Amino acid sequence: MLVLAEYGFAEYVDGSIVPVCLTQADKLWKASYFVLTISLFFGLPLVILIVLYSVIARQLMTRPGLVVTMPTSSALRYRRQVVMMLATVVLSFFACLLPFRAFTLWIILASPEWINSLGVETYYNILYFSRIMLYINSAMNPILYNLMSSKFREGFKRLLGIKCRGDILDRKGTLTTTTTTTTNSCHRKASQESHQLLKRNTIRKNISY
Repeated sequence: MLVLAEYGFAEYVDGSIVPVCLTQADKLWKASYFVLTISLFFGLPLVILIVLYSVIARQLMTRPGLVVTMPTSSALRYRRQVVMMLATVVLSFFACLLPFRAFTLWIILASPEWINSLGVETYYNILYFSRIMLYINSAMNPILYNLMSSKFREGFKRLLGIKCRGDILDRKGTLTTTTTTTTNSCHRKASQESHQLLKRNTIRKNISY
């Protein structure tokens, strides 16, 4: 961008001469640079997202054991939730980056007369909207994960130190199960030792007779 930028003076809308810094695509190599950035930072990532997320979604739907081991209805609902979340991430990436990339490409391909026909106010409104959408994309994914994934919400609450009711119940259930298992194990061990002791006493009596 330092090589592309040009500093100079130009006539403003009120007729005054003002200093400007322009990045015009008035030469072939400059236009090629902008087209290359659009391809590398919009087209290529979009293709990679679609391919990888399609593979993930196919694996989730065809191999349910990769996700969780739970009843069929719950597992199917959870898999659909994950697939919908992945699809929404791809759509949000496309929707947020498309205005800026499309507007940049239009400026490169359009004639100066077309660009001037927009007017200064309309031109900057479109430019600011495109840039805001570009920045929103950087903060969109955590919001989408929070809205669409219950596990993401639970994990985020645990990260903040907020205890979920389900976690407390799980801990109580684990403690009860562990205590019961330990007690039963002790009873079985004591019973086995009593049985072995009775068996040894019986053998001794038989030998003495």
